[in-house]
Amino acid sequence: MIEKYSIWNMYGLKDNPFNTDPLTAYATELPIKQSFFGRAAEVEKIKKLVYSNKSSRILVYGDVGVGKTTLVNYVKYALSDYFTPLAELSIQYTWTPEEFMYNTISTIYTTIDRTETIKEKINDKLIQKWSVIFDINRGQSYGGGLNIGGLGGSIESSRTYGVPQFNSTNLKVFLQEMLDELVRIGYKGTILHFNNLELIQDKGENQLKRIMNGIRDFLQVRNAHFIFVSDEKLYEIFQQTPRVEDIFKVPIMLKPFDFNETKEVIDKRLDLLKIPQVNPIKPFDDDALKILFELYSGNLRGTLRSLDCAINEAAQSRPIVITAPILKTTLFKFSKNRFLSRFPKEDSNTIKILKRILEKRETTNKLLAEHLKMLPQNVSASLTKLRETGTIRLSREEGRSRYYVPSQEALWLLLEPAPEWEGQTQLQN
Repeated sequence: MIEKYSIWNMYGLKDNPFNTDPLTAYATELPIKQSFFGRAAEVEKIKKLVYSNKSSRILVYGDVGVGKTTLVNYVKYALSDYFTPLAELSIQYTWTPEEFMYNTISTIYTTIDRTETIKEKINDKLIQKWSVIFDINRGQSYGGGLNIGGLGGSIESSRTYGVPQFNSTNLKVFLQEMLDELVRIGYKGTILHFNNLELIQDKGENQLKRIMNGIRDFLQVRNAHFIFVSDEKLYEIFQQTPRVEDIFKVPIMLKPFDFNETKEVIDKRLDLLKIPQVNPIKPFDDDALKILFELYSGNLRGTLRSLDCAINEAAQSRPIVITAPILKTTLFKFSKNRFLSRFPKEDSNTIKILKRILEKRETTNKLLAEHLKMLPQNVSASLTKLRETGTIRLSREEGRSRYYVPSQEALWLLLEPAPEWEGQTQLQN
């Protein structure tokens, strides 16, 4: 039975070639050195910025799913003479500037504390001071107290074990102390990688501007290279915040791969995951890949997720090559069951609104109401239903306008197959 072994083994593969997680230096089946593809110009540009400056602020931006995090992970792997935390830092929209600073420092310390080859080289007095500060925050207690030299105040045992009371000035001093010590033990500098800036801007431009303005001086310490990853909207906000924009280097935009590059990315994964002495079966044909490439406008993540779902849904006890008809039938049926079945037939307004969002790919309440000749409050009610079921999501806000886009899986409703493949499965009017 298929449950007894991996579905990918049937194709002669060791693992899932369509995994959408970013490539990392710690992966075993898809090591980043062998599986990273393309982006040579962008890699060299970031490396040049890092090597040519004692400190830098770099923005890597582009559409969701084009490989921004994988690119930065590869750069960190290539620049092995620079210290970097074990994982990128995910920024939370609730953070204050001080919490951003504290969590940055805490992440550096965690990597030092968990890496014996680094920890053993750090000055013992610094390790003692850092361990008290961060272990208190983790809920551990110490007898007596510790004066935090240069940072003001002291930390005592049997007190509230929250984040020590730092301000932006002493947090910057604390970070600089760590960075200088890492250079002393042999690193050329430190690379700090931040994701999730979209979470902040989703809460409004003012929240993002407030955080970035608050950490501006913190970002200008010696021996640190801050790399921020986000979408194109963030770049627009940076341009509107001169005090922040002027400390960043020229931003790096990542464009989607073209069709041939997309094929090469996947073919490279298939080759790396081959089981030795087994003739692998390619799980899809070029026609199916072309449909997904066009559906997602070159977005690699959407393409990989779609192939993963199609194969898991279609393949049962034997491997199936996903052709264009099989792809359309399988993904449309999946999406129809997941989304359309959630709305009763009499709820025609919600279906009409969904169809319009699928057609436009991005639109607002106002534009929907005008086109469908509906009351804005009725459109809002349907938009709420669609968001609650994961059929659509909020894309961005501009003033009072809120833009909505279909989810990646909802786009499969556009793959409605011809009647001879699926029978009468027309999207409801």
